[in-house]
Amino acid sequence: MLWDGLFLSLLFFGNRLGRTARDPGFLTDANAIKEQVRARVDLVDLISQHTSLKRRGRNLVGLCPFHEEKTPSFSVDPDRQFFKCFGCGKGGDVFTFVQLRESVDFREALRILADRVGVDLSVRRGGQPGGPSRADIAKVNEWAFRQMRGWFHDERIGSRARDYAQTRSISREMVEQFGVGFAPAGGTALRDAARSGGPDEQLLINAALCKRDDRGRVYETFRDRLMFPIRDPMKRCIGFGGRLLGDGHPKYLNSPETALFDKSRSLYGVDQARDAMSAERAAIIVEGYTDCIAAHQFGFPNTVATLGTAATDEHMKLLRRYCDTVLLVFDADAAGQAAADRAIGIALRHDLAVKLVNLTGNQDPADILQDSGAEAFRKLLLSASDALVFKWHRTRERFSGASSAADRRAAVEEFVSLVSGLVSFGALDTIQQGVMVTQLSDLLSVPTGQVQQLLARRSSKRNTPQDRDPSVGSTTRVMPDGESSAMMTILTVLVHEPGYYDRVSRLFEPTRLPDVVSIRVGERVRRLAETLGEFQLSELLADVEDPDESALIAELAMRGEQMVDPSATVDGACTRLEQIRRERETSRLRSEAIGGSNMDDRADGDANKLAEYGRQLANRRGFAGRRVIEDRFNRVPSQEDGG
Repeated sequence: MLWDGLFLSLLFFGNRLGRTARDPGFLTDANAIKEQVRARVDLVDLISQHTSLKRRGRNLVGLCPFHEEKTPSFSVDPDRQFFKCFGCGKGGDVFTFVQLRESVDFREALRILADRVGVDLSVRRGGQPGGPSRADIAKVNEWAFRQMRGWFHDERIGSRARDYAQTRSISREMVEQFGVGFAPAGGTALRDAARSGGPDEQLLINAALCKRDDRGRVYETFRDRLMFPIRDPMKRCIGFGGRLLGDGHPKYLNSPETALFDKSRSLYGVDQARDAMSAERAAIIVEGYTDCIAAHQFGFPNTVATLGTAATDEHMKLLRRYCDTVLLVFDADAAGQAAADRAIGIALRHDLAVKLVNLTGNQDPADILQDSGAEAFRKLLLSASDALVFKWHRTRERFSGASSAADRRAAVEEFVSLVSGLVSFGALDTIQQGVMVTQLSDLLSVPTGQVQQLLARRSSKRNTPQDRDPSVGSTTRVMPDGESSAMMTILTVLVHEPGYYDRVSRLFEPTRLPDVVSIRVGERVRRLAETLGEFQLSELLADVEDPDESALIAELAMRGEQMVDPSATVDGACTRLEQIRRERETSRLRSEAIGGSNMDDRADGDANKLAEYGRQLANRRGFAGRRVIEDRFNRVPSQEDGG
């Protein structure tokens, strides 16, 4: 029995002592040490010892410490902790900076920084200073999900959970689709189940399924709760939400933050909604698990829910991959309206069209759907008010209704300034600017010329020459052909937004990138995306020791940030790659079909190839290669051949 349990444990978690860089489940221990050092070093503080930095927008700029210059071209991103010089091209993270500044290799740079922040590099490689990886935690969560789902369906254990789901009118189909589960009240169920070949107690703690109190006692996070597994767009179980079935507080509880789960980056139901959002180019955002499930149940599959937190930039960046419009369905109370106000500003900043659905009374979306049906909810969505109208009314309220001429002028100027900042008016093309000016002119009852002047003035104040990012429109490589250019475009998007990987994985081939450095970076990006899913820029840089690779990654990160519409950029690159592949396949078929060989021996095979070649031409050009076929086989091609 002991050996059976040991075997199951090894089968479940793999041989952790024999990990290699090819093991998709784990980061290397070396990377964990690098992350420990990186977390303790502030790049701005480090660079400030060598050059003076000044704030310009969200970044810091200064004279480059690596080459002589009179005009600042050296930029530091303090949030993502990387630098880039647009003069000499150097860029990277804290390790790259020390490598370049001190003329040392990566190992010596690591030692210098470790000594600086007091990290002991003598920790043996098996020590795992970084703890379990996100892949470890995803495995534990998936195991816990299966247990909770089993308890929900258990005739005796899950009866109260099933009764509650029934009172909320959650159908059996939705229970299965969303994987609704149950955490028993006893507080030992997961640990008891883990003793039979499941994860050890420490992994349960790392995954936040268990906690340790001040006295060192371990207890389970979720007890007597209806459980909602939270998944990312790649369908990995990243955390859980639980609704208390008995008395107590809090009624709703999410997983605490882990290496895998961050509620400010996560949306409930995104794994179920992503295809529908892409198809409809719109997302419905609600505030609760049951609201989201009810919307899917009643025929609104493009619905997602926030996780008890206000909408964030990361939420909108996630949605921007799949849609162009968001409909906010928030509560009618003051808190709901404030949340909507904040969400509108964030969504507009990410070039998303926003509409606000006004709920009345105490009803939430689930109540409306269950009481009045899908058609009533659809009418509510169709009546949604434009976000700019909502923001204008809120602005007018701050100016006492903007009744006097002075109040109205102040309100208009503040509102135009707000809109210009949110949508980056200066970055819009001529058509987009025209649409924006017309919309604001109609809304404010102000001549279009005046609106244009106000927007242009506000935009120019934020976009003086020294503020503009030199990376916009720049490139350091000559792309030899359309394929490598498209591959480079995809790589740029993936460095900035790795979540697009699943959309491009079938087409993205790093070996088709234009040079050795970009190929190496592309391979790293692909490996991390397949291993970790939505990795952070710091995790990509942690995988790099070559300054040339670091410089390219920094350059691509800067370029990616300047993209107005990454989703459209990805789609355009994929379309180009598919076209190139079709042309290549057509060319191959033509070469095989008309290649010199003994006709008698290859007649049947050549006939098939020529037929396929004809179909390819017909699909591409609307005609078949009639002359080639007639000359080769002395016959008139059939309709099936593309003639």
